[in-house]
Amino acid sequence: MTRSACIALGLVLGLAVSGQASAQDARFDVQAFRPLGAPQDLVTVGQSRPLSHLSISGGAFLNFSLDPLVLVAAGTNSKALSVVGNRLQLDVMASVGLFDWFELGLDMPLVLAQGGDNLEAIGTEGFVQSFTPGDLRLTAKVAVPGLRRAPEGSGFGAALTFGLGLPTGIQEAFASDGETTWTPGLMLDYRFESGILLALNTGLWLRPEREFAGVQWGNSATFGLGAEVPILRSSGITAVGMLSGSAPLEKLPDNPLQLPAELLVGLRWYSGLGLTFTVGGGGGCGCSLTSPTMRLFTSIIWVPSVTKEYAALERFKEPPEPPPPAPPPVDPDGDSVIGEGDRCPAIAGPVENSGCPDTDQDGDAVVDRLDRCPENPAGPRGREGCPLARIAGNKIIILDQVHFATDQDVILPESFPILEEVANELLKHLEIQRVLIEAHTDARATDTYNYDLSRRRAASVMNFLLDSGIAVERLCSAGFGRSRPLAANDSESNMALNRRVEFTILPPSEGALMPPCPPDPAAGQALPPVKSTKGKR
Repeated sequence: MTRSACIALGLVLGLAVSGQASAQDARFDVQAFRPLGAPQDLVTVGQSRPLSHLSISGGAFLNFSLDPLVLVAAGTNSKALSVVGNRLQLDVMASVGLFDWFELGLDMPLVLAQGGDNLEAIGTEGFVQSFTPGDLRLTAKVAVPGLRRAPEGSGFGAALTFGLGLPTGIQEAFASDGETTWTPGLMLDYRFESGILLALNTGLWLRPEREFAGVQWGNSATFGLGAEVPILRSSGITAVGMLSGSAPLEKLPDNPLQLPAELLVGLRWYSGLGLTFTVGGGGGCGCSLTSPTMRLFTSIIWVPSVTKEYAALERFKEPPEPPPPAPPPVDPDGDSVIGEGDRCPAIAGPVENSGCPDTDQDGDAVVDRLDRCPENPAGPRGREGCPLARIAGNKIIILDQVHFATDQDVILPESFPILEEVANELLKHLEIQRVLIEAHTDARATDTYNYDLSRRRAASVMNFLLDSGIAVERLCSAGFGRSRPLAANDSESNMALNRRVEFTILPPSEGALMPPCPPDPAAGQALPPVKSTKGKR
């Protein structure tokens, strides 16, 4: 057998089994299973919420315990005497709620059957009485202000409890303490949104001092830990588990501490008829008298459908409501750009412009956020908001290169529109006195060849502008060859950048009507004997 219902007190129990124990050993209530009668209490561990106002519940717990009080031979684990070898007990219970704050209940235990060995060894001839009432228990619960949880609500809860045990049972049958007992306590719990409940009970069991088989029984500190976990919440099926017990506040010298505790688990069904069914089992810890080897239990608690408690149980079975959707973000201008991301919350604008209306500073139908030249209208032939030619600082910027025939100073027709736009800019801005037309080449061929080619190409562009109506005194040209590269001449794309024509606006010189043209860098360079054949420049 296991030691779950036994005590290893060696010498003391050895004397008891040998017949040297006194018949004066006082008997006591060995029933450690003390259920609670509300439908959502965790069998032996209570939850803090009182029943709803004027709601009632009633029902019964039936439990069977194996070896609740067994003595062993001194120094062994061998069973020497089954004082109470088994017990079948029925607890008839009822509860009522008042004002949603209080709950009153009663529990009438009835030992339906129990058995064991002949008790001659502990001073009484015969067996323990089989059928006997137990001590009537009256209970009260009051919610702690500020910690009264709603019937189907979540969060913390707390309640103060008080119990009164009346000596209605038969002490000789180990079904009564023979005197009035008191059980003040505290219940703490927390229910999660998912329906999971965790509960903690603590308190005192104030009972008369008794000594049995060398063990002192009396006032005890009680404890209980419990949990309920929904399995099929919509069907009302949950799992329950609890660890409950007590620890005497005093013991005889040199005796080990008694700690009668039990671990129980079970399944529960909240039916749609107001009935709560629970079934389960477990056993004791093997460290005390009154702690059984095994316990099986079942219960049925009825809540009439006319009470608020019935409705509360039905609401508990409903899955938790999902959190309400977040309110739509504030978008006063209705442009789908919200919050801090909208730089213009009162005026609608595209998302790409941070909720602000698009602007077109130069009026060329290309909005400023896409306009590479927001201050210069693109004109009919421009691109990306930029005209083919525009003035920027001391330069006339052109949108594309001026292209020439390979190794020649002949301007290709594709570059005519660009040069026409340059001429138009000069005609519009007569304040520009003189422009230097610069031609540049890449690094292929010799310096002499590149200086000459660039000089002739600059002169060709100047002639084109003269033909377009620009006065000769406003223009001058120069060829720079490969002396001023924009990029390294290490790839076709970089050499294409270096082959270019630039238009530089010359600043007026002091005391002169027109700014002078700078000296031509190509002046004095001899023409090459033959034309280069190294590709386009």
